[in-house]
Amino acid sequence: MSTFTTRKHLSRRTLIQQGGIALALPWLDAMQAAFASTPAQPKRFLCVGNYFSYHGPNFFPKEAGAAYTPSPYLDLIKEHRRDFTVISGLNHPDVRDGHNSDKSFLTGAPHPSSPSFRNTVSMDQLMAERIGAETRFPSLIMSPGTGSSFSYTRSGVAVPAESSAAKMFARLFINGTPAEVKAEVQRVQEGRSILDRVGAEARAMQRDLGASDREKLDQYFTSVRELEQRMAGAQDYALKPKPNPGVPVMKDPSLEEKTTIFGLMLDLSRLAFQTDLTRLITLYFMGTVKTPSKPAESYAYHDLSHHGQDATKIEKLALLERDIFTQLGGFLGKMKQPDESGTRLLDNTITVLGAGMGNASSHDATNLPILIAGGGFKHGEHIALDPKDPPPLSNLWVQSMRQMGQDIETFGTSKGMCIPGLIS
Repeated sequence: MSTFTTRKHLSRRTLIQQGGIALALPWLDAMQAAFASTPAQPKRFLCVGNYFSYHGPNFFPKEAGAAYTPSPYLDLIKEHRRDFTVISGLNHPDVRDGHNSDKSFLTGAPHPSSPSFRNTVSMDQLMAERIGAETRFPSLIMSPGTGSSFSYTRSGVAVPAESSAAKMFARLFINGTPAEVKAEVQRVQEGRSILDRVGAEARAMQRDLGASDREKLDQYFTSVRELEQRMAGAQDYALKPKPNPGVPVMKDPSLEEKTTIFGLMLDLSRLAFQTDLTRLITLYFMGTVKTPSKPAESYAYHDLSHHGQDATKIEKLALLERDIFTQLGGFLGKMKQPDESGTRLLDNTITVLGAGMGNASSHDATNLPILIAGGGFKHGEHIALDPKDPPPLSNLWVQSMRQMGQDIETFGTSKGMCIPGLIS
């Protein structure tokens, strides 16, 4: 006997209104597709970059495949071995520019040291254009103790990063006063009114333009409409209470303790994903003076990264970088904790740790250190690519964006849509 469904699909944003009171509905069966067994989990992306890279012999395993012996850094996160993949041999073609190479890490734009260099959009900001309106914050950009960033707009401008974990916590989870909320709404409304005026003036020009210019204006109107939709969403979010993360309010340690701030920002990333405030985060680490395992000592990360094979410097550098991996291990552990439905947040979150240089001591930008965790990929291996003829790193960015459900075939200098051996 055939059966039919007559269930109506409802939006989670549906409200019950009575007597001037509006209540958001709880999750109902009718809020998922009629024949879906469970609600689809959103995909998320976190990229952690290190300006000074990582000491290669301590990062890369010597053996390829699943039976590799963990390197000193990977040994610190070995309990998560089945949830991450290490990739060696990757780089961006025509990016051999020392510290400037980090500008191209998420874009693939060539020759970042050139006087005429103009960056392109980073993959996280391209994704923010596509899915950012689905969350309160299109993306989050953080950098412990600095305003620096490796996220770039479509016009090639670096997006400023939040340097304070305490300020980011307040932005995400602490509600403003009624006056502050009103001011935020007014700022959004003023922005929309400017768009209205600019759009009206452009339409008045349209009748006097040739076919090519009219096509350009059509593209402009499309982008304006998309921006208006995002701003309308921003106004809605400004009026909504922020979620309660269920943790104490974060406070910043001293500015010198950037590794500790880094750990706090990883936890903020987890909380932001968990409460679906955003699905895109970049976290840019630019060194530290103090490190948790040796709090009484001071370090010069930049100088240590230029170790010149000096054993004493490498030992101190390894101390700093081991603490970074300790923080990463704590983050992965929390991301693996199942929620009430048995779902692990890590399984729906692509987490990439890497750098724009492979060897900071020689300013070499080949064989970049890349670790990718979660996100629904098959893990547990060291994928060792041919360093003489590797696929471009942009292939990984294409593969990540496609894993997040985006129909993207090319990005940057990509020459394909996947990294051999990294499959979902």
